[in-house]
Amino acid sequence: MIERILLIAGEFPPFAGGIANAAFNLSDALAKRVRSLTVIAPRYKDGCSESEIDKFQPYRIYRLPLMRLRFFRMLPMTPAILDIAARERPNFVIAMRATREGIPALAIKKLLGVPFVLFAHGLEFARFSTNSVGWRFCSYVYRQSEKVMAISETTKKLLIERGILAEKISVVRLGVGNQIFEPVEPMSKWNGQMLTGRRVILSVSRLVERKGIDKVIEAMPLVLERCPDAVYIVVGDGSYGNRLKRLAQEKGVSDRVLFTGRVPDIRTFYHACDVFVLPTRENRKGDIEGFGLVYLEAAACGKPVIASLVGGVSDAVVPNETALIVDPYDPKSIADAIVKILTDKEIARKLGRAGRERVLQEFTYDKVAEKVLALMAECVNPKGLQTRC
Repeated sequence: MIERILLIAGEFPPFAGGIANAAFNLSDALAKRVRSLTVIAPRYKDGCSESEIDKFQPYRIYRLPLMRLRFFRMLPMTPAILDIAARERPNFVIAMRATREGIPALAIKKLLGVPFVLFAHGLEFARFSTNSVGWRFCSYVYRQSEKVMAISETTKKLLIERGILAEKISVVRLGVGNQIFEPVEPMSKWNGQMLTGRRVILSVSRLVERKGIDKVIEAMPLVLERCPDAVYIVVGDGSYGNRLKRLAQEKGVSDRVLFTGRVPDIRTFYHACDVFVLPTRENRKGDIEGFGLVYLEAAACGKPVIASLVGGVSDAVVPNETALIVDPYDPKSIADAIVKILTDKEIARKLGRAGRERVLQEFTYDKVAEKVLALMAECVNPKGLQTRC
């Protein structure tokens, strides 16, 4: 039986991001199921907000500097992490990635004899060529782990193509946090523009080229021809933001495309929208969508989704059941799907209802925690000793 777990997270709240949210929500679900959970997380500049988060958690959190560094730059923190592991005496270690948390997890196994499992997302290893030092390091960490938990079938396929044994890999799809289900008031106005009574299109994303927001902006003139009250809200920031703003001006829709940057509570935007759209595409080798959690968050709020079947998005949506599928390079395809949902309330309700039901059945962190614990249990014999897995 797995009773004591150490989870190593290179990102953790108050930092906002997919890995941080996954580590936080998984920790919350695991804490309900094991005798002792310890989390090692980064120390950020604003220690006050960290302490406000940490004091309410039902598990111990150690905050260390430099936790966001990659590869061998994590070495200065490894002795401190080893010391914590020796004191807490976990049965198992969970690492959120190979590239950051992999070195301390490996050191704990080699020096303290504690086995580890780790997540594989996609971009963190797929960005490296197969003959690079980066991939050789990731490959070694994956092979030394008891299980590699790929977050999608696409990620599993990529690992197998790179030589990781299929039996070493299990698919553990991430979930949505309980917070997304809490009732909130929908956003009624943003930056002086009223949203009430408007048909709201929403994207939530880092602003990078492959997310496809540029093609949604190019689709907006076509959407406005048939839905003149539509407004497109883009939540997030990133290096492509200025280019997207210029594109909105070039297309004459800058007054209908609202860029919010990062927001403190995304739920109000999900609840305000009529359709969620993110037609991601693959721009370069390895730069793909590992899973697509935002599609599930929108679905959890009962919203219809428009997506493209790129990378792990195919794990997050069911075509024509929870989402309409579009060509991510074709603005007309995107516009037609948006208009279809905005003008057909029955289709919108059907997609939104099916998406929410699927999230509740398959994508909560209680389900994720149960799967992780089951995988770790497979790797120990009845006396609690490590076996081949």
